[in-house]
Amino acid sequence: MLLPLLMALAWIRRGLGHAVGGAFGRRQTAYVADRVDEYRGLWMAAALAIGASFSPLASDAWEVATAQHRTRISNDLVEFDDPVVLAIAGDKELCYAIAGRLGIPTPGPRTSARSDVGRAMWRMPLGDTPLVVKPARGTGSGVGVTVGVRTRSSLVSALALAATHSSRVIVESLVAAETVRLLFLDGEMIHAVRRRGQRVVGDGAATLRELLARQAGGGVEPDWLVRETLRQQGRVLDEVVPGGVEVLVRWLAAGIRSSPELKTVYDEDVTELVSAGLIAELAPLLGEVGTRFAAVDVATIDLSRPLRESGGVFLEINTTPGIRHHCGSLQLGGPCPVAVTVLRRLLEIDEPSRVA
Repeated sequence: MLLPLLMALAWIRRGLGHAVGGAFGRRQTAYVADRVDEYRGLWMAAALAIGASFSPLASDAWEVATAQHRTRISNDLVEFDDPVVLAIAGDKELCYAIAGRLGIPTPGPRTSARSDVGRAMWRMPLGDTPLVVKPARGTGSGVGVTVGVRTRSSLVSALALAATHSSRVIVESLVAAETVRLLFLDGEMIHAVRRRGQRVVGDGAATLRELLARQAGGGVEPDWLVRETLRQQGRVLDEVVPGGVEVLVRWLAAGIRSSPELKTVYDEDVTELVSAGLIAELAPLLGEVGTRFAAVDVATIDLSRPLRESGGVFLEINTTPGIRHHCGSLQLGGPCPVAVTVLRRLLEIDEPSRVA
């Protein structure tokens, strides 16, 4: 009886939180359904850029066509992968297993069936490293996910929340690193974005604590997010950083706190920073899943090295990825180069040759 009650309370709490936030104008998270106008403008601009027609089919669905081919788009949904591939890619438990077979590091996921979550609430060990609890499948944009679980009571709440969304729940170690999304099309990485954390640059004299205190806006308090980020790198607040050395001191940006269902917002284009080694490490995973168009989410502090070398981990595959994440601060009317590339591939239009 305890688990159903907790699940009901988790569902009610989440629903009331969204309702109250919306009623008082405090709902800050925008999902795909909130961005129809943005997607319409983005795809229309891309269609015009390649000389294709753009015709509305519904308020959130459009047809893009040339004389030879046509494709249909609904917001972030495009016609690349079939439903079976989408189901496989959307199964986090299965993708972790595939990654493990390929030797790609993962955050040590442990999976429980919904029917067994009640026992897992009390048996799951709590060590020094905080946990992440999330549904095994069926959600996106942070829905049902709790990051930074450190106490038994928060574990109970997190498991109950995740179990309202999926019949299986994943518990894994938190890797205190920046989240990076690498966008792949037919096995080639075409763009990458990062949710930038907080970094400081050493001067050879100041400690990390002192460098944090010098941050703009009156300094930054070394909260648990800072301490965990440094601990996982083997660093301490009283360490003096050599001049010119950049250190990630907080895996979330200043002012952002870990909370249930925190959506990842990517704010930095890092395409040019991603190494060939990291791309080569991840590409076979997409081949095994069978997806043509997907984003691979990883946690890492160093994009210049494969995950095996940087201590980073693979997090998940996002099929039908939100193309808007890869268009920066582009205003409606674009065109967005990534959207143009995707449309060209959908319509089987060759990329223009590049002059050296």
